[in-house]
Amino acid sequence: MIEKLFIDTDIILDIVLKREPFYPNSQKVLSLIERNYFSGFTSSLIIANCYYIINSNRDEKTALKTISKLRSILNVLPFTDKEIGESLNSNIKDFEDGVQYFIALNNSINNLITRNISDYRDLDINVLTPKDFLNLEKIKRIIESKS
Repeated sequence: MIEKLFIDTDIILDIVLKREPFYPNSQKVLSLIERNYFSGFTSSLIIANCYYIINSNRDEKTALKTISKLRSILNVLPFTDKEIGESLNSNIKDFEDGVQYFIALNNSINNLITRNISDYRDLDINVLTPKDFLNLEKIKRIIESKS
């Protein structure tokens, strides 16, 4: 069964804004999704946030091109009142992080890839940085078997 990865905002921004030292590992995760080693997901909220941040830091053309490219690589999941309620009623301190977590959980996604792991403690899915994900023995074996 192929691993499902939920990609958080910071990972996308690491790639688009080429933020060092995070860019290489974030780029590798997205590249592996693009090459169908893993199934990649994100949320419509993350897409909207990325558009705003990229447009503010670069320009609208870059923002729109990025969103178009992301849609070709990642499955974009909606968020509903259900995830809003679950986040409000959870112990997750950051509301938006809670929404992302419940989108992933409600879609049976078992890996949330983020650099913001401190906001996702003691949850029912794996929360990993790109570097930690790529260093898992299980993931190394998957990559080696498909290379």
